Amino acid sequence: MHANHRTYLYLPHQLKKFKQGIYPLYIAHMIRGFVSSLIGFFVPIYFLNIGFTLSEILWFFAINYYFASLFSILAGAIGNKVGLKHTMMFSLPLYLSYLLGIMLLEKNTSVMYLYGLAIFGAFISTLYWIPLYSLFARFSSKGKNSANQVSTLLSLRSVASVIAPILGGVISIYFGFETLFFVAILILVIPIIVLLQSKDIHPHINFSLKDLVQFFKKHTRLFTMIMLDSFGTFSEEILWPLFVFLILQNSMSVGIVGSLIGIGTISFTLIIGRVVAKHNYLLIIKISAFMLATSWAFKTFVSGKITIYAISLLAAMFAIMFSVPLADHTYKTAKKNKNLDEFIVFKQTLTYLSRLLAVLFTILLVSKLNISFLLAGLSYLIISIF
Repeated sequence: MHANHRTYLYLPHQLKKFKQGIYPLYIAHMIRGFVSSLIGFFVPIYFLNIGFTLSEILWFFAINYYFASLFSILAGAIGNKVGLKHTMMFSLPLYLSYLLGIMLLEKNTSVMYLYGLAIFGAFISTLYWIPLYSLFARFSSKGKNSANQVSTLLSLRSVASVIAPILGGVISIYFGFETLFFVAILILVIPIIVLLQSKDIHPHINFSLKDLVQFFKKHTRLFTMIMLDSFGTFSEEILWPLFVFLILQNSMSVGIVGSLIGIGTISFTLIIGRVVAKHNYLLIIKISAFMLATSWAFKTFVSGKITIYAISLLAAMFAIMFSVPLADHTYKTAKKNKNLDEFIVFKQTLTYLSRLLAVLFTILLVSKLNISFLLAGLSYLIISIF
């Protein structure tokens, strides 16, 4: 009876801890990751299928990244007023309306409407990612366990991404893109409910140009690696799915590539988390950056289905080997700064601007999409010797 009474008291305590700690972020991020994997790999292909040119699609992402870099400071200001979790939560219904807007593109294939969606999507992106990174930096551990927490965050998203791309491919082929978007909208309701259960945090972001200069001077190597990694991330998330579709002309093949990336990262992510906790993070970053540079060089020349699947799986593992120590070091550095939230806003602004440069470079080489992979490879090669 005494033991049952203790359990009765213990469970509410654990439930409260669950609601207020890092766990709501895990759940929200996993579900949003599922939705992003469900449709994210297919959005550029959907644009192609309804008649937009490759150049117009690339300009969509250029506009998106440009405005996201501007909206980052606005997202920080909104976080000040309404709280970080509420800002993140508000981004989810807006994301639903963004998906609906994309779905309606089929009936209104105006380029201006497409670019308007790019601006709207940029605003939503900053409302989600900046609060997520700020909250995770706050709630993650200060010691060696932080690497395991970073790997957990990434692996939960990977678990969702194993099923989602293939499911997205099946739905898009047999039921159409409209059904795919409708399913995504229904799933996104769950993280809204999860975030509503937790108490909010109001930061005190006071951004200035002086802070930007000081952050970059103090953490030059870190921010340079983040900028260079952004070239590779853009190529992996946008260019590689487009390239696979143009080569194989099959949505299901793109879905298989997405699922292989998920499979290659689930268990490997957790392993890397433990390795980073015990070894020098910079050495792991340099080794994995060299491997990524090599994989992008191979991607430039691949053409067969089996080769594409194999290099996608290997590159996903190298990307995790790179991302976990870099993210872990970034969060630890943010925690050490007095202005944690300003640090996150600056980091995210640089990320968007770097991706913008990658898109503009790709637009110049729009007829040779795979040549743009060399930029991603070069960026990781620089990191490996930086």
